[in-house]
Amino acid sequence: MPYLSPKLLYTFLFACQGSAPVYLALFYSSQLGLKSDQIGLLVAIAPFISAIACPLWTAIADKTKTHRYIMCIIHTLATVAIVSVMGISVVVQSMAKEEKSKLTVALVTTTSICFAFFGVPVGPLVDGGVLKILGRNKDQYGRQRMFGSISFGVASSLVGFITDWTNDMNAIFYVYAMSAVCFILVAGNTQFKPERLPPSRLRMSRQQPTLYTAASQSGSSQGEMQSKGPNKIRQFHMDFDAYDDGFAETHLPQVRENEIQRLIQFATESSIIEAVNLSNPPLHRRRPSAIAIETEDSPPEPTPTTLFELLRQPRVFLFFLTMMLMGAALNMVISFLFIFLKQDLGASSSLVGLTGLVGSVTELLFFFYSRDLIRLFGIKSLIILGHVLTIVRVFAYTILPKGPTGATIALGLHLLNGIAFSALWGAGVVQADELAPPSLQATSQGVLAAMYAGVGAGMGSLMGGMLYDRYGANQMFYAAISLTCFSLELYLETNTRCGLSDFARWVYRTSISLHKWIQHARGIGRAVPRWSGGRRGQIRLEGH
Repeated sequence: MPYLSPKLLYTFLFACQGSAPVYLALFYSSQLGLKSDQIGLLVAIAPFISAIACPLWTAIADKTKTHRYIMCIIHTLATVAIVSVMGISVVVQSMAKEEKSKLTVALVTTTSICFAFFGVPVGPLVDGGVLKILGRNKDQYGRQRMFGSISFGVASSLVGFITDWTNDMNAIFYVYAMSAVCFILVAGNTQFKPERLPPSRLRMSRQQPTLYTAASQSGSSQGEMQSKGPNKIRQFHMDFDAYDDGFAETHLPQVRENEIQRLIQFATESSIIEAVNLSNPPLHRRRPSAIAIETEDSPPEPTPTTLFELLRQPRVFLFFLTMMLMGAALNMVISFLFIFLKQDLGASSSLVGLTGLVGSVTELLFFFYSRDLIRLFGIKSLIILGHVLTIVRVFAYTILPKGPTGATIALGLHLLNGIAFSALWGAGVVQADELAPPSLQATSQGVLAAMYAGVGAGMGSLMGGMLYDRYGANQMFYAAISLTCFSLELYLETNTRCGLSDFARWVYRTSISLHKWIQHARGIGRAVPRWSGGRRGQIRLEGH
């Protein structure tokens, strides 16, 4: 099987993420007795800490060139941090109630910070290592990442069944520990450099550059070619003018490190952006003649050169604000969904665990065909679809009946979550790429991740915890719906002609036209005839 190591890395990494982390909120509530507002604060720690930890550990790995060692070390520390949570109840069981509560919160906060600092950066490190293994075959990234989605769904379901069968919530940590050991073993034995291809694929890869390179000048001798060095290969908008250190072994030119960092490090195919831009490139990447045609009626805007200049553009700022609001709304629901299913609807642990598998089915299918869907329906339509499906799903939670029937319906509704998230994120990364000039593409993706999975997710957890604790699940769901509606309105106003202001103008123009039509039908405003006499006394009817 080609690229076995990336597949195994994603399989065991997402088996870890599908076990203990997704059940932590339920563990805090049922086993440690924490309140919803305290749980919201603890869940919100990871997004804010990751904003510092991810750049730090990835920079250290790039600086020292020891990706696999750092990956193994920090994942080991993260495993120790999260597994130690199950010992907190033993430590505090002999204390008084007030001291027990304070110490429990302090210990859980410490373990949450440690897990966020050491555990969250493992994902970006794995993505970067897999991209190095893939080399020029970056379009195979989605085929490796899909094993992570499958593993996440299977692990979350398996943990739910084990917990229900053994009636022991500590099973979530046992599964995490076993998956972590497998991940560390695979990562420690993986060489993060391009794998050797079979001879048939190697010959194909040698011939492939000729499809994208300009013809060499005739008469050039072999000595001149060697003195000039490797030719530049222009494929799409990438510049392959640098080669990996292992070129002599693999005979394949490698993507430069700064180009690798442009690729998406989330659950989507890395080739979505380039594939969509090939058929419909954004304005700043088109031919000068095409730009002149599209901007002949309005002067072209200056190209931003810094992040501040990029964010000063209203369309860009409102787009990132939209994604931040959606990150808050979705995370508000996700963080407390298990508690809602377990406590409010009375769902079993097995049914709660199935939500991960059900959601991953639609998410996997959508990501697999994301390029075709974006080409077919467009970026804007998919982002709007993600908003609408989120509103429908969350509103349905508020009218579910209590009991097993409502829990089963909630499990079916989770299918919409996979479609909504994948539509929103898959199209969002493409639009973030189109809004940024080539020099700020990586920065734009970083801002998108920070706003959606960082600031937005943290705010959603905090707000969701306070609303759930004080007003109940339904009020929290209504707040999520309100955030989604506000986000949808911002996006419609900025990117379409279907916003409230456009609707108000349409209503006004329609009312004026209707009023004029009614007046015309009633004869108001027409020329009124008058009687007048002529010179010889004849009476005739005259019009104005």
